[in-house]
Amino acid sequence: MALADGQRARGRKLIMQAQANTQSVSSIQTQSIIPCISTTKMRETRAFWIDRLGFELSYDHEHYLGVRGGAKGAPEIGFMPSSPEAPQPIAGGLNLCLRVASADAEHERLRSQGVAIFAPLTDYPWGMRAFVVKDPNGVAVTITHPIPAAVEFEACAR
Repeated sequence: MALADGQRARGRKLIMQAQANTQSVSSIQTQSIIPCISTTKMRETRAFWIDRLGFELSYDHEHYLGVRGGAKGAPEIGFMPSSPEAPQPIAGGLNLCLRVASADAEHERLRSQGVAIFAPLTDYPWGMRAFVVKDPNGVAVTITHPIPAAVEFEACAR
């Protein structure tokens, strides 16, 4: 029995490796994704993300501010001042979603610090409890935690 289980496990591993090899040929394999926002408000941005939201610095330079939501390796967001050397921003909306343990606790913490709440705590049927603040650049920051989804949305999760 143990031998058969081991052979099945090796067979599954080989299938998974073959699928991974096929995927790597036809799709990009990212190590991380770092949204980078162009801004003319570096000082205000740093204060908001570090002092208000409590992110950690990952890179601190006049031409690039990197912040992360935890220790080294945690998700990261970058900010750059507009300049001819920097990538040029594309017009359009941006909404960053930060998944936290408790949106309620973060809502209370930020409200007590005087951070303006742009959308109140709301339960959404697709399985999200969230509220929205905006950073100094006008980027909507949705702070959320998962909740049970309504039946009609359960099949949407992959």
